[in-house]
Amino acid sequence: MNTILILDDEPAVMNLLCHMLKEFRLIKASSAAEALRLFMNPDRQIDLLVSDVTLPTSSGIQVALLLRSEDRGLPIILTSGYPKSSWSDRDHNDLERLGSKSVAILQKPFPPHELSRTVRNLIRMPHSEVARTA
Repeated sequence: MNTILILDDEPAVMNLLCHMLKEFRLIKASSAAEALRLFMNPDRQIDLLVSDVTLPTSSGIQVALLLRSEDRGLPIILTSGYPKSSWSDRDHNDLERLGSKSVAILQKPFPPHELSRTVRNLIRMPHSEVARTA
């Protein structure tokens, strides 16, 4: 079963994401520092990061860059309640550094099936396998 690291500082959003992704093994982080600590745990294998772009002391894109420095192939889903056009210059520059390979951006609110489809596409899990693990 694939493991997803979810990074979001809003408890209600975290609960919703966990519900939407309940067929996967989930690891939850509410801060950039916690996400980094959990990712670096040698006993865990993270297969995908789902992160909010806007965090109190960092950004999900900066976290993604740090995780990608350790695992170059790590798939990333960035979520944001703000349109990409309103992101900071730093976020735009960091996104460019992150690249587009295995990176998806979902504008909140998004329907559960869109998140599920994006996860399946990024981790290349056949739909039937997702259905069996539910």
